[in-house]
Amino acid sequence: MIIVQFLLIGAFLFLFYVAIRSRTAHSVSASKKLLFVLLMAVLVVAVLAPDLVTVVANLVGVGRGTDLVLYLMAVSFGFYVVNDYLRGQDNRQQLHRLARRIAVLEALERYHIDHRDEADPEASDD
Repeated sequence: MIIVQFLLIGAFLFLFYVAIRSRTAHSVSASKKLLFVLLMAVLVVAVLAPDLVTVVANLVGVGRGTDLVLYLMAVSFGFYVVNDYLRGQDNRQQLHRLARRIAVLEALERYHIDHRDEADPEASDD
C-alpha cells in the first residue's frame, strides 16, 4: 500500500468519526446516515482498488474510473447544495415565526395587556 492510500483512508475515517460524533448527528435521518456510511465504504474501496472503479465505470458506460468519480462527486455536491438550501429556508421560516411571537408577547407585556383576555373575553369575569 502506498502512502497516499494510508493518508486518504485516514482522512475518510476521520471525516466519518467527526460526522458521527457531532452534536447535530442525532437530527440527521437514518437514510442520510446510511448513504454516508455507504459513500465512505465506496471511497475506501476505490482507494484500495482503483482498477475496480474503472471496471464499474465501463459497466455503466463511462470511459474512465476518474470520470465516474467526478460525476458522482458532482451529483453529491448538487444534493448537498439543495439540501443545505432547503434546510436554510426551514430555519429562516422558523426564525421568522419565533421573532413574530416574541414581538407580540413583548408588545402585550409593554402595554400591560393580558393576552388571555383577548383569547377568551369570558375569562375576565372574576
